[in-house]
Amino acid sequence: MRRQEDDSGHARDQGDGHDSLAGHELHEHQHAGDDRRAVDRSGVGDAAINGTVSSLDLSAGLSDPATVAAAAAAPQPALSNQALRASSGVNAATTPPAGCIRRTAGPNSSPTLVSAGVQGCTATDHIEVDYDNGDKVNVFWSETATSFDLRVTVIAGPWTGTDLHYAGNVTASGATVTVDGVMKYSKLGSAVHVDATFALTYTITGSATPSSATATIQVSGTATDKIALVSAHQGWTLSLHTSTNGTTDTATLDWNGTIGVDTLKPDLTKDHSVAFNVNAHIVTQTTGTSSTATWSVGGDVEYDGAVCGTIVSKNNQLFVDWTDGTEDAFDGAAMFGGAGV
Repeated sequence: MRRQEDDSGHARDQGDGHDSLAGHELHEHQHAGDDRRAVDRSGVGDAAINGTVSSLDLSAGLSDPATVAAAAAAPQPALSNQALRASSGVNAATTPPAGCIRRTAGPNSSPTLVSAGVQGCTATDHIEVDYDNGDKVNVFWSETATSFDLRVTVIAGPWTGTDLHYAGNVTASGATVTVDGVMKYSKLGSAVHVDATFALTYTITGSATPSSATATIQVSGTATDKIALVSAHQGWTLSLHTSTNGTTDTATLDWNGTIGVDTLKPDLTKDHSVAFNVNAHIVTQTTGTSSTATWSVGGDVEYDGAVCGTIVSKNNQLFVDWTDGTEDAFDGAAMFGGAGV
């Protein structure tokens, strides 16, 4: 990544979208799922309720994080059924069990659910999972027919201090999921260390008539890597409206919002910031076998809160016209793809 200052004194990134500060950081966030799964062990909730804990694999423990960059990337619950909790409708109405899942009859014995007060187990209102390598995870959850609350806390092993909290609810018109917490990882001899916080909200709503339908997704929040001293933030809305008049089908997609990255000082206060403010509008119409599409994209780029470039479209391509009179191609896929929900 190369930096230069324009005539107004604003620094800007040179190079393509993947080399820019925001483009690079958002690209790294694609690894988030791998590292969430390092802590989110599947099947625990259902196995405890169904009495099948003997089938759980306690041998591997929690896996190491794949990359340093994933430390700043928050889990994305909008794409997950959160396998740690009881996921079936029947189990949702069942009182979650409590106790410790561990091997009780030697290293090769099958895992069992030990009640609180037995063999030193203190898990009176949650599940504690004891892995063979010493990793320990507490799982708390509650559910109703329209909501869930899940907390995963690591109390022993390299991930100690990690605390992930998910909550969601469903209404007649949509659903909301929030995710917040801390991810920590430190292991002797490992070059990878994690210390990150995040707080995000995902909301989806929908409505329909006999001839049309509308779906809207809203995402907002931040994810901060305290080691890399970088914080990514987003606040955007994606809306899709479809309609038909019996002859022509029309689909309208609108994306409006901001995605940005702040670099931080050692005391975690903001040092510098880059933000992309984008408005995209796409319309497709289909009549029989004939289809047409029109689109427009606009917006601007900010550095330290001041506009340093304008996003424009020319000949079906996107560019940033900088305030110093120069122009660079704008790779929208680097930003929107990396921030996928």
